[in-house]
Amino acid sequence: MPVIKIKNSTNSGTQPGSLTNGELAVNIADSKVYVGQGGVTKIVDSLGRQDADSVSITGGSINNVPLNNSSGTVSTTNLTFGSNTVTAVDNDTTLATNSNSRLPSQNAVVGYINSKKGALKNIYTFTSNGTYTKSGDDVKQIRVVCIGAGGGGRGYAEAGGAGGMAEEVIDATSITTVSVTVGTGSGGGVYFGFSGQGGTTSFGSYLSASGGYGANQNHQHSGGHGGVGSNGNINIHGGGGSGHKNDHSQAYHNGSGHGGFSFFGGGNNGHHYSSRYAQNIQAFGAGGGGHNSYFQSGYDGMYGICVVYEYK
Repeated sequence: MPVIKIKNSTNSGTQPGSLTNGELAVNIADSKVYVGQGGVTKIVDSLGRQDADSVSITGGSINNVPLNNSSGTVSTTNLTFGSNTVTAVDNDTTLATNSNSRLPSQNAVVGYINSKKGALKNIYTFTSNGTYTKSGDDVKQIRVVCIGAGGGGRGYAEAGGAGGMAEEVIDATSITTVSVTVGTGSGGGVYFGFSGQGGTTSFGSYLSASGGYGANQNHQHSGGHGGVGSNGNINIHGGGGSGHKNDHSQAYHNGSGHGGFSFFGGGNNGHHYSSRYAQNIQAFGAGGGGHNSYFQSGYDGMYGICVVYEYK
């Protein structure tokens, strides 16, 4: 095979005086390479040997910062490429621009990323049992609110209590899925007897909120007590239901009893004895209202809710 010879030198710092167009020359001592291009042009300047897909570069600078700078600092001033200057801008809005003369600096990129930390990504609501699934690895924290279900009401205006409330901020880095249980409201009934307690709402083993008690469940002729949250950063009792009313000798003249107020709002509103305008018009977790008449059933407690807020 023919041998192709390239001019070379073993004296560090020297370069060929002249080369014909396309002719190559190598300085073996300092690893510089030259080519003839209307004169002598240096095309490689101290490129070290390449091992295991890595290249060691020494010497030179970008924006007057040495390439082998051990401090790790990077200049944010303008960059010069030949005769062209690219402006390095400390403004994250330039990340969305499409300009050949503007370039976001390292400060701008870091600032843009930091501005997204803690941003709200998604909100999920559960009004029945289900499973929360984290939407991505960029979710770093979740805020969870649990509201228990309301207790049922009875006749003579005896009303159910509202479900409790629990709220917690949770580190989501190790979370993939969490089982969610949502409490159902207790049914209402006629005068005498008592209504049951609303169901508990929970987010896995992290936090939960118990349901409100039914009318007469805690004490005879009284409204139900409210439920309460547990294991949250904030735990709140639900509102209690109204108690027995006997303002007139005839039961049907009595006003209907208000169900206990939950964290999200109130229970059934009052109404005339012959109507049931307020049936199922309640906030999540509110207690069931008591009917004005002793022979009419009180209202059912409202089901609970679990709300999950995802943050980056």
